Amino acid sequence: MHPLMWRAPLACAIAALGFISFSFPTLAASGKALGVDPAASVETKADTKTLTVGADIFIGDRVVTGAKGQVQIKFSDQTELVVGPNSALLIEDYLLRQDDSAGKFAINALSGTFRFTTGRAPKDRYIIETPTGTIGVRGTSFDFNSSTQETKVLLYHGQVVLCNLSNTCVTLDDTCELGAYDLGKSEILGHTDDFKGAARDDLKANFKYAQSQAPLLGAFRVEEAKECFQKGFVASTQAESLVKDDGDEPAAEPVEEPCDDCCFDCK
Repeated sequence: MHPLMWRAPLACAIAALGFISFSFPTLAASGKALGVDPAASVETKADTKTLTVGADIFIGDRVVTGAKGQVQIKFSDQTELVVGPNSALLIEDYLLRQDDSAGKFAINALSGTFRFTTGRAPKDRYIIETPTGTIGVRGTSFDFNSSTQETKVLLYHGQVVLCNLSNTCVTLDDTCELGAYDLGKSEILGHTDDFKGAARDDLKANFKYAQSQAPLLGAFRVEEAKECFQKGFVASTQAESLVKDDGDEPAAEPVEEPCDDCCFDCK
């Protein structure tokens, strides 16, 4: 066989392979980082990059923050996720995969503090894993923190089902209701108002975004969070009970008294 006779088919095959290598679809972004504080990065299988505002977040990305880091992510279905300081989270799956097939919104909150608000997807499509179990989302907004020992959740609205790895579950369905689960149990802890003194201080430290939403963009703030710790001033019961005297004088204005547990600089 003449040498040129086999070289031609080989050249065609190489050209075809080259064409195929450039025809694979690009990976579709799952979300976008709208707010990024320093000391935040995204780890992929290939490398680690510093996160910046406007950066895309993909399935398989691991978002990591340092002591002063924070990332606010909005996904294409309008789901909102805040990754707080000293936290790590893995994006395991997204509702619309790169091949347009249906998936779930699945994240693994490895450690740290987070805020989560569901978007437009069906309620049963959301799955949040933590080292001690899962959070079943039922169309809602809540803060949570996770570690290898325990996961705690503070609900703002909607409903969440907390299940530990032994599949022992409890349901939160009231504003400012707290729940927790570890390897041994799942339990409802009560409402934020049930905690006093040092216990209340510990609670505030665990849920920094409930105490102050100032670090968050407006779209990531939750109105109901103000009911948990940010009471500011309260009107006295006596002033609120005042009525007009014989219809001649207007009712006295409520007299505001400082509360014992205030957050004056909260937004």
